[in-house]
Amino acid sequence: MKQLIFTTYILLIGIITFNTGLSSPINPYINSVSPPMNSNIVLKSSDIVITFMQDMNGSLMTDENIKLFGYQTGLMTASLDYNSVTKTLTINPVNNFKNGEKISLTLTSGLKTIANESITPFVYSFRTKALGGTGFFTKSSGIINNNQFTYILSGDVDNDGDIDLLFNDKIFKNNGNALFTYYSSLSISGYPIMADFDSDGDLDIQVALNNNTYLFQNNGVGDFTQTTSYAGLNGSIGDFDGNGYFDMAYFSQQTGLDILVVKNSQGISSIDTVYHVSTNCFNPQYNYYDRIIINDMNNDGSLDFIGINGTGFGDSIEGYSLCRSFHKFTNDGSGKFFSQFFYSQQLNNYSPPILWIGDTKTFDYDNDGFNDIISPGLNLKNDGSGLFLDQGYFIPFHNSADFDFNGDGFIDLITISSFSSTVIVNSNNGNGTFSQSYLSNNYSFRSSASGDFDNDGDIDIAIKEYYTNEVAILLNGDSPLPVELSSFSSSVNSNSVKLNWSTSSEQNNSGFEIQRTSLKNESPYAWTKIGFAEGQGNSNSSANYNFEDKNLLSGKYKYRLKQIDFNGNFKYYDLSNEVVIGIPTSTEFMQNHPNPFNPVTNISYRLSENGFVTLKVFDNSGRELKTLVNEFKEAGYYTIEFNGSNLASGIYFYKLTAGDFVQTKKLSLVK
Repeated sequence: MKQLIFTTYILLIGIITFNTGLSSPINPYINSVSPPMNSNIVLKSSDIVITFMQDMNGSLMTDENIKLFGYQTGLMTASLDYNSVTKTLTINPVNNFKNGEKISLTLTSGLKTIANESITPFVYSFRTKALGGTGFFTKSSGIINNNQFTYILSGDVDNDGDIDLLFNDKIFKNNGNALFTYYSSLSISGYPIMADFDSDGDLDIQVALNNNTYLFQNNGVGDFTQTTSYAGLNGSIGDFDGNGYFDMAYFSQQTGLDILVVKNSQGISSIDTVYHVSTNCFNPQYNYYDRIIINDMNNDGSLDFIGINGTGFGDSIEGYSLCRSFHKFTNDGSGKFFSQFFYSQQLNNYSPPILWIGDTKTFDYDNDGFNDIISPGLNLKNDGSGLFLDQGYFIPFHNSADFDFNGDGFIDLITISSFSSTVIVNSNNGNGTFSQSYLSNNYSFRSSASGDFDNDGDIDIAIKEYYTNEVAILLNGDSPLPVELSSFSSSVNSNSVKLNWSTSSEQNNSGFEIQRTSLKNESPYAWTKIGFAEGQGNSNSSANYNFEDKNLLSGKYKYRLKQIDFNGNFKYYDLSNEVVIGIPTSTEFMQNHPNPFNPVTNISYRLSENGFVTLKVFDNSGRELKTLVNEFKEAGYYTIEFNGSNLASGIYFYKLTAGDFVQTKKLSLVK
């Protein structure tokens, strides 16, 4: 490989006034945040605490004005607790973050001080800690994908707790153990990006094709419907204006000199502003532009972005040069940007692949609280005072994945060379310098995705193989979850299912979450938690467990166990067989449960054949009070809830009529 030659170093000092210390107030409304801004070591069970500078109106601390996003999850539900004495807002997510996930919090202008003054929208982010990992990756499986230009995205599309994958237009669902199965395809294939664009708690997909972008909205379980579109492309994402919706920015493919900012209002996107940038490069033959990189570069609570463009030129197969200009776009807090050129770089004496380099990343690589820049051939450190300091050479690459692959609290970088398709593991030494090791030379430089695919706490990779038609699932080396499951079986009694399982040994085992899904037309619905069994903690002897799932409707079901250790890591164990609840052999009418009740009870009945069914409630004098069922029913098992909150305490009667079957039973309401 020929040596890179840097011919121009331009560093503009004082691009913008940075906060000189992380202990200073962030802005006139926000004093401090916990976890700290840009932190990489946040436990996934952490709360978020915002300390305000002024007395705030606590009645406006609602989920309409406070938006918490996981980049692999979507909008997250959280409890909100404002303490007017300490002026602190505590945000407690209902579900844990995912290992290694980027988390973003938006406080919108709907929040007001006690004097009725709206705050400046505030957006900040951090990453959750990866729990372990060795950085040695092993291929566990391969997924057939014949598209040469494969775009891979990762995220929990069906809200079942594990990371799924998207290849171009094809969705592959994860069973929780990094086994991916094709689920469905989008109706349009193009360049996709994934985020919760409509802020409804699930991940949507936008697809760019022929200068139009189409939104596919998620129904919450991974089924996507194309709804809206706009004229323009998609790009990098972030909440620029602090309204709780993801915006985008991208370079014009036609000129390489215009950056288009796309604003999102309540899930509807449109081009808002076009920013023109020049380049100081000469003799242009080929336009060059990198992906827009979005982050808060000056820690003021609003998202900025970096645009990198330039030109390539040369006269032979070898001997090409690439000149690049770096532009900083500083957010004024409302989603409008001030542009300033701050760095120039020229790479000389290369063959045409030099024009393919890109996928610059920005993250805090030295844990000083400020986001730095790693670009092909270049390492720029953000020192927090307005300077981007040149830290020297970095290997060229076309595709990259930034995450902490060895669990040491520092973000590493997996890069794929545009020259040899070699995967290089760049281990962060903790001070922004990196040590390189080679993973393989069999993988494409087009696209990759990362996430904790097997739920063991460390971060894995999905990447297109260069010489085959497969996407390889590369699992990070680590110790398996410390539970040996020796059996898992089921038995059916009428419309109840009894699950039995055994372990031969356990270490650090918190317990088992029991989950169920119903099958309709052989396709599973979303998994539902139906119970929890506490584990043995640490045990070298066998242990037996059981759980009974009662009062099921006729149909097909699947079950699985989610084994969870005390660190929050988990692994799924699937019951190998489907469970079938058939049709009753006789029609029966059950005693309500509970009885006596206050104010709600359940009434169950079984039908051995199809027919018209009525179920009514009467008072002690025989006066009809409520009709619970009055319709045609297929044979099967049924349970209906009766709410007596508007009735006085006393004895009541309920009567079932199904064909020739008529029966009346007594229930007792005690308040």
